[in-house]
Amino acid sequence: MTDDLVPFLHSRLDEDEAAVKAAEGIAGWHSPDSRVVMADGFDFRGAHEMSLKEMLERDASLMAFGGVAVTDYDADAKFIARFDPARILAEIQAKRTVVTELAGCASLDQNRAGLRYAARALALPYATHPDYDQAWRL
Repeated sequence: MTDDLVPFLHSRLDEDEAAVKAAEGIAGWHSPDSRVVMADGFDFRGAHEMSLKEMLERDASLMAFGGVAVTDYDADAKFIARFDPARILAEIQAKRTVVTELAGCASLDQNRAGLRYAARALALPYATHPDYDQAWRL
């Protein structure tokens, strides 16, 4: 079971990392005002008072994707800003550390059993992926 789990997790983490890096140019996000999420460096006061289309028409430096997002709820903006690309990359690296440690365990001692359990837990968000093995479910 672990033999397939380690490469499965490495592949999913590679896919996650590629998706984050595809959003190149968005180093970080912040939520300076209610219902607004902006890439670091943007400061467009009052953006929540107009539609994204209106914002784009008023400021040619804004892009429809990657620069500014306007949501209906302040909590949405804060959630999106919390999970900026830098945080996701840090989480990917933390998960890689666990998976690499599991792959490096030579014996079936308690540490390996604990790491195997942790790796199975790390795989849960990918349970809908076609390569996910239901035997990994906790």
